[in-house]
Amino acid sequence: MSVDEMDLRFLRESVSQLQDYLLSNELYWPLSGSLPRLTPGSLLLELKRLQTAGLAPAELPGLQRQVEAIRAKWRTAWEKKAAREVTNRTRLWSQFLSDFAHDPEKNLDSYRSEARGRAILQLLLAEQPDSPEKSAIVDLDILLKSRVKPGRFLWEPELQSVFPQTDFWFLYATL
Repeated sequence: MSVDEMDLRFLRESVSQLQDYLLSNELYWPLSGSLPRLTPGSLLLELKRLQTAGLAPAELPGLQRQVEAIRAKWRTAWEKKAAREVTNRTRLWSQFLSDFAHDPEKNLDSYRSEARGRAILQLLLAEQPDSPEKSAIVDLDILLKSRVKPGRFLWEPELQSVFPQTDFWFLYATL
């Protein structure tokens, strides 16, 4: 993962489709090409990635303002989608940890990509501290901590400044 043009493309396209997405029933909204699907969490992740010190594009503040304006206008829709995403990503994270416990060798290489979903959960939970899934995530984190050891940051080094180890400890671990 590196901060690059694809991150910016994702953000631009997400902003242009955010209102339609929020008013739809879809949780995972397809974007063009190989871009990740739009969700509240994937949008929060990309905004955070693009804040990387010294690499933030000049148009980022304008795009952030557009996101905030749409979120404010459709706050209830955003909150409902974010809550659905927390539930879904918690289930997926739990399934990954269960699969890993049953067959560590088969699932070892998946940790890096699965940690992306856990990072999204962290960002969503920052907005929803009273989420009913919070206790399940705490339990899953206890399980994960028993299976990991400290390691190098999983993503590109320049992202460390916006994903500090105190909050994103699972990005600084290996199974």
